[in-house]
Amino acid sequence: MTNTPARLSVLLFTLTLLATAPLRAAAGNPADVLMPIPAEAREIFNQSCVMCHGEVIDGKAEIREDLDMSTDEKLRETLTDPQKLRELIENGEMPHKAKLSFRLRKQPPMQERLEALKADYEKNGSKEKLLAWLNSVLPPAPPKEEGAAKK
Repeated sequence: MTNTPARLSVLLFTLTLLATAPLRAAAGNPADVLMPIPAEAREIFNQSCVMCHGEVIDGKAEIREDLDMSTDEKLRETLTDPQKLRELIENGEMPHKAKLSFRLRKQPPMQERLEALKADYEKNGSKEKLLAWLNSVLPPAPPKEEGAAKK
């Protein structure tokens, strides 16, 4: 076989294309690497995140931090940094440090609902489930610098 190096080159090129497909897809839109969102992750988002990120309450959509998680398409349109999403979940900032918008803070039932969803998130192991999924689709997180000042 005289053209074995050529065949090997084609094979290596094909394997490289396949291996880097998720990264190339993400080049156009960072959130594409998360798509399609698995049913279990979508359920967690709906139960724990959408209240502050996309739910329509009293005729107005709640969109905190310009992030709408109400549908996969809305998440794709508004999530600019999937690594940041993983970081917030990993550090326990969301949903545990979530606050209601000013208009909803005055409504005790909404505050009770937020506290209940935080408790359910913990009880159901949602953090671990989301991190397992995110770690399977995102590249490894960059190492944290020890002693670095928080931004």
